[in-house]
Amino acid sequence: MVCFVVLFLFLLNKNARGKVWEYFAWFWFKIAVVIVVLFLGNLMIGAAGYLFYVPINFFSVLTIAILGIPGVMCVTLLILFK
Repeated sequence: MVCFVVLFLFLLNKNARGKVWEYFAWFWFKIAVVIVVLFLGNLMIGAAGYLFYVPINFFSVLTIAILGIPGVMCVTLLILFK
């Protein structure tokens, strides 16, 4: 899969290639921010008590990174109705 993506990038012209790299940079930045936010939420809620559990897993991170605010609402419902 990685080879296919690299081949696809080589076939693009220079301007389109820059836009694809910019999209990947934003996507990885969003994933990193989501992981930090979920981890901090897990620490803060864990320090307050063991009533809720904030999931820090691949599904939660991708849901929030791709969907944005609706993803946050989905993960919040998962936290509340665990």
